[in-house]
Amino acid sequence: MRHALPFDPGARATTTDSLQVGMVRRVDTGEVLDVEDWIPSQTLGQIHALRPDLRQRREAARFVCFCCGHPVLLKKHANGGHFFAHKEKGDAEKAGCLYQDGRSPGLADIDRLRYQGQREGARHRRTKDLIARILRADARFAEPVIEQVWTSFSDGWRKPDVASKWDGLPVVFEAQVSNTYPQIVAERTVFYRDRGALLVWIFDQLPDSAWRTLHADTFCANQQHLFVVDEECVAESERTGRAHLRCYSQRPDVEVVQRPSDGRIVLQPTLVESFKLVAWDQLTLNAERQTACQFEVAEDMRRARHKVLCSLARADYRHNDLATDICSLLGRQFPISASNIEGWAALVCAIEARRLNMGVGTKYVNTVGGLNLVHDHHPHFFPHLVTTLDRIGLDPEVQRTGAWAMRVNEFHKGRYFGGEIPPPHAGSEQLLKWLYPE
Repeated sequence: MRHALPFDPGARATTTDSLQVGMVRRVDTGEVLDVEDWIPSQTLGQIHALRPDLRQRREAARFVCFCCGHPVLLKKHANGGHFFAHKEKGDAEKAGCLYQDGRSPGLADIDRLRYQGQREGARHRRTKDLIARILRADARFAEPVIEQVWTSFSDGWRKPDVASKWDGLPVVFEAQVSNTYPQIVAERTVFYRDRGALLVWIFDQLPDSAWRTLHADTFCANQQHLFVVDEECVAESERTGRAHLRCYSQRPDVEVVQRPSDGRIVLQPTLVESFKLVAWDQLTLNAERQTACQFEVAEDMRRARHKVLCSLARADYRHNDLATDICSLLGRQFPISASNIEGWAALVCAIEARRLNMGVGTKYVNTVGGLNLVHDHHPHFFPHLVTTLDRIGLDPEVQRTGAWAMRVNEFHKGRYFGGEIPPPHAGSEQLLKWLYPE
């Protein structure tokens, strides 16, 4: 039976409850270490081999305090646990170091130190380089400047990772490779917004299923968009001469669902995930709100809700909710006839059926039935159906068949059932352009 070792060099090291120096930098690699995490990653053998090495060095130090830059030593507390301490206390005092004996940095100070520490790693430098290369590929961006200090009399200074200008708008990019503290994000956002600049947070990879606070905050504050850069972004930017980022988004939309109660197919709200390359010039930029996005969440949610109401009006002849929503969208109260409500609902359901490739508001999956219904029973909405499908590219000529193909051909020749085309329903065009923007 093996007896217990008086000293086990393979055992894991522990830290003290209160650290003397909480963050240190490796001089050879520039890596910044959070001592509370790093010491437990070492064995007792590694720690005790390092302790005399640090003391014996008279010139180049292996580890320095991240706050003041002076050399540090490893020590062991009388009650157990290891910690870093300044080699010369007087140097730390002269430098006003936050990690002096008897002083405990506040949470805000610790957050800022950690934030600066994560900026120094290889992943952070690579992400900054990718951003700069993407901007240089697009001649519409001013030459990107890396880590140039911005100063303010009232708010001090900031050093953005990459700064440039787009069509006269100052844009700063902050590369993020680990969690950043909410107060740091808030301070930087306010600082740049007050100076008329747009701050864009860029990540080096998409988070896994366990999102950190920074990912969730950034995503929701930026209209459910999150930006990532990689080599493919650079390649596409250089190939096209247009800056590209990889964008993860969740866009409000609708999906079809068949009701078990009666078999009718109606619409319900959903979120559509996307993670793809997006050209910078396709984004809408707003420095006041600090957003760079392809869509507005609230507006798309309202569009989705309106489409749901149209499907219910078509399936159940529930007109009141749809009429109320139309009045709200148009900003005025007025009576809407049942025939116009039915025509509008049939029109929207026909467009959605073509878009989703499933009948909407009916028991039947055939999408063409809804198109022909508008033609046969709602003639004043039929011109809107043809022109809207053409405008948003949902009804290419090669895909038209049967009676629908014949009816569209007749429309383009200026005929409807052998006579003149009925005048389009007044007022629908405005709503259609909102419901189906370019």
